[in-house]
Amino acid sequence: MASVLNRTTKIFISSANTPDYPTAQWIINPDMTAVVGFPFIYWTITGDVVTLMTPAQRAAVDAALLSAARDAAAAQLQRTEDVLRAFMLAVLEELNLHADKFNSILTAIDNGATLAQVKTGIAAIADYPTRTEAQLRTSVRNKLGT
Repeated sequence: MASVLNRTTKIFISSANTPDYPTAQWIINPDMTAVVGFPFIYWTITGDVVTLMTPAQRAAVDAALLSAARDAAAAQLQRTEDVLRAFMLAVLEELNLHADKFNSILTAIDNGATLAQVKTGIAAIADYPTRTEAQLRTSVRNKLGT
């Protein structure tokens, strides 16, 4: 019996009947000492040699996986039947109601005729804008990892 490693999928079988594994697709008895303890996503296969990616290459793989995971999490907010999206929209609606109320208060104060200094100070405060679903989705995406 021998060990075999698939060149494409990086499946490693420690005890295999080698005639069942064609060498075009499989490496027979590969030297795995360089990659022991590391996930296969960090392995590089060149010919019949299995090596470990450099720390910079592994960091790039990790960054790509993290970015893909974050994109998938943000995309979840677009699924119309997803409970997270429903929650997001409910929170968004509530935030908009609060913003409308706050803006009404500011408008009433702005229109007042007394306490000129207070009116001037309040008039300088910008209204709290309502947010769109896209803005919240972008905000959630930007907050991942922070």
